Amino acid sequence: MKEVLEKILLYLPVYIPDLVRIISGPKRFVAEHIKRKGELVKAFTFFGVSLSIFFLLQADITVGGRDFKTDFAIHGILHLLSAAIFTVILRISWKIVGGKADYQGFLIATLYYVGVLFVGIAIAALCFTGILRMFYPDSYTWFIQYLKAPNIPSANNADPRILQGILVAFMGFLTVALLTLGWGFVGWGAYREMNKLSRSHSCAALILTILIFLPVSAGLFLAGW
Repeated sequence: MKEVLEKILLYLPVYIPDLVRIISGPKRFVAEHIKRKGELVKAFTFFGVSLSIFFLLQADITVGGRDFKTDFAIHGILHLLSAAIFTVILRISWKIVGGKADYQGFLIATLYYVGVLFVGIAIAALCFTGILRMFYPDSYTWFIQYLKAPNIPSANNADPRILQGILVAFMGFLTVALLTLGWGFVGWGAYREMNKLSRSHSCAALILTILIFLPVSAGLFLAGW
């Protein structure tokens, strides 16, 4: 974990300004960056740092009792694979509705966007565990134990006070997650501008992307679990 943190700290002076710019103006940011020379390497670096922050903010949440390094390696590969597959699906969906942007443009935009989404979801997860730790310590202890050996009977038979804490914390998580998702929908317009198509074509591409990617993402989630 220490090595990962050191590398993040070295890149922060570049990462933070890019993060602020893409959050405040995703469409403008993508339009300015997709044609720049060497931008693909920079986009991968941004994605890698975002992914590292994602894991660091959830270091105390591991599935099946895995340690941080194992969890980082397994999910890091799966998330990178997810981004690549998602880009292919995006390209196909937009091509079906008449889009002509090249794969590299899609990949650069996706690496930046997914990087921001990772940070948003990590903050949401941090809110979840933070609320449990501060206000519902018994619920937090139960939740961590549940992750080490998840089973349905344990959840069904949990003390109501435990579940109350989980519910309150989940509402905090959901609030941040929905804000992050809302930003993602706003940023979708960048793909429309890349392909120079109408809003109706953009909506059709979005629906196609969701329909195709949902079963893929479910499979990748189960693989990581």
